[in-house]
Amino acid sequence: LLVMGVDILTLVGKMMGFQHFIIDHISGVFSKFVYSGWIAYRVKLFKRYILEKSMGTTDLGKVNLVDNLLDGTVLVLWLMRMLDFLEVETGFAVKSLFSVGATGTLVFGLASKDIASQTMAGLSLHLSEKIFEGDQVKFSDGTSGTITRMGWFETMIRNSDDVVVGVPNSQLTGQRVYNLSRTPESQVKQTLRIRYEDASKIPVLLETIKEEIRNDCDKLIPGRLRAHWSNFEDDHLQVVVDAHFSIKPTGGEYHDNRQKVLQAIYRAVTKTGVNFEKSSSNVKKVAGK
Repeated sequence: LLVMGVDILTLVGKMMGFQHFIIDHISGVFSKFVYSGWIAYRVKLFKRYILEKSMGTTDLGKVNLVDNLLDGTVLVLWLMRMLDFLEVETGFAVKSLFSVGATGTLVFGLASKDIASQTMAGLSLHLSEKIFEGDQVKFSDGTSGTITRMGWFETMIRNSDDVVVGVPNSQLTGQRVYNLSRTPESQVKQTLRIRYEDASKIPVLLETIKEEIRNDCDKLIPGRLRAHWSNFEDDHLQVVVDAHFSIKPTGGEYHDNRQKVLQAIYRAVTKTGVNFEKSSSNVKKVAGK
């Protein structure tokens, strides 16, 4: 319909006596753009279908990575074909835009600098395969959340409060990235403050904690559970419980397992009659009131 509309407008213009370079070529140029753009779009959809069939849908992150790279390839090929068509059909060469001397070169260089750097950063981020869409990540600058979309210029990250933030790719490349979604194991570590009066109960407490965690947490990694009396402090004895599990450090399963560990520690403390020592800072605050 768009092509027919432009053809009709072109015909009307010629009938009204408008004879101009643009009028003579607009119909052919516009139809070429529309038809080739539609073909490129259909290729894009068919490409996505082939990728999902060949690579499966279990690893959508890698599928999206390849899909984005091929999208960029299709776009570049389409633009090159259109520029070549413009030069053949109208005699208008794009290179003529930049043949205005040093000033034109300088303006074009400054205008394309940021675009080129962002594009290269996006390409680097895609090719590194450090992160995929859907991964939960944490960067060294503190940025963390779930990758919702990886574009050529920016990456969209959904924070824990469900706020989606767009971060330029140039700010992400070169950083250390912790991909929690690809980490198969997790750790739950707790430091307990035990009163000096209960020092004699600590050995029994440690064994009871281990027993409770082993009984309640079925994904505990063998040999990766430690519970030790670690230090003397001014107002308490320090006990550290450190357990490792074959659970990813993200999602509901991780938090449910962490809760089980805390409940196991509490049951052990209750069974052995051990009392926690309050933090000295909390005591000062209560006294100040």
